[in-house]
Amino acid sequence: MKDDQRLSRVERRKRELEQQELEASRLNGERSSDEPSNIEEPSNINEAWRQNRQGEGAPVQSEHPFLNEKSTDSSKPNYGTSKKRKKRMPRIPSFSKSKRKTSQSKSNHATQQSKPAKSPKQEVDHSSKPSNKRKRKWKGKVALLLIFLLLVGGYVATSPFTFLIMGSDARVGESLSGSRTDSLQLMEFVPRSRTVQNVSIPRDTYTAIPCEPDRDGDKITHAFAYGGATCTVGAVEGLTDASVDGQVVITFESFMELIDLIGGVNVTATHSFSEKGFNQTYEYTEGVSYAMDGDMALAYARHRKSDTDGARSNRQTEVMTAVAEKLANPSGWTKIPATYRFMKEEMGLEMNVLQMASVGLTMISNPDVNKMQVEGQDAYINNVYYYEPLEESVQSIRDALDLSMWGTVR
Repeated sequence: MKDDQRLSRVERRKRELEQQELEASRLNGERSSDEPSNIEEPSNINEAWRQNRQGEGAPVQSEHPFLNEKSTDSSKPNYGTSKKRKKRMPRIPSFSKSKRKTSQSKSNHATQQSKPAKSPKQEVDHSSKPSNKRKRKWKGKVALLLIFLLLVGGYVATSPFTFLIMGSDARVGESLSGSRTDSLQLMEFVPRSRTVQNVSIPRDTYTAIPCEPDRDGDKITHAFAYGGATCTVGAVEGLTDASVDGQVVITFESFMELIDLIGGVNVTATHSFSEKGFNQTYEYTEGVSYAMDGDMALAYARHRKSDTDGARSNRQTEVMTAVAEKLANPSGWTKIPATYRFMKEEMGLEMNVLQMASVGLTMISNPDVNKMQVEGQDAYINNVYYYEPLEESVQSIRDALDLSMWGTVR
């Protein structure tokens, strides 16, 4: 009976302890998770049960096996229930993520807005925009200037160009000063009409000489002996009414050196004759083409025993045309700088780059060569022989040389 009462008391006490435990767990749930008091209460259950049993006069056992098991077992879930019943902040993942996204987007937007103000490169770009515009303006002006210069250069290069070739009779080793012009050729190059006007002036032509103001006239060959190239140019301009743009003086020696410098010329003989050169005697047959070196070309150009001065002038024109064709050919382009330098230093060449372009453009276009000669008659003045030009011949030459820039007669 005592055992039943004891068990019933134990059961009652068990229920009381469970009730206390429930109340303690409820209190623990209401407390914050940082307070440790809810953990310490279940560990004093055995001590409370001992004190109660002493008050009732019941024998006290060190540990009641049932209570120990229940207490230990019940203590374990208490921690679990206390943890489970802790108030946790509700998680709203969608709200928090959206906040993060919006905050990130705001921060990105803020950084994007702040980048132009902070980046020095963009500041440099903004500051360099005016300089870039200035550079573009300058580039545009330079391009317009180049186009203008090209147009002007093309216009000048394609304008008619008159050139005087003076052949001196100074022999090899002789001084040019005091010599006379053995031949005179006035050449007018007209690139736009692809024509070349070639006027041959006989050496004994009677005309006014600028450097001989006391005389009405003299042989045109004497102009070089009295006043050099300047006086000769003046005499030719007075006779033909043409404006001489460029000139060159050729001696026997410089003539041969020029032909050898460009590697010789190919000339088809227009007359059959023999002529002694410095190295040997050469035979020429009409219609036969010859590859001539300097000595052979000079012998061909200076022959005049078997025909007239006019025929000799034509042969000289043939040789000079062969030189121009040799240089105008693509294989002769590399020889142009050396040829120009030689003619400038050794022949007194007066011709600028645009004038050379005019000659080159004309010769490349396979031009029509209009050969003319001052026609005249033999005359003796004070028992001195002269070649007196006919007025009709001189006037026709003046009209032929008076061309527009397109190569038409004015």
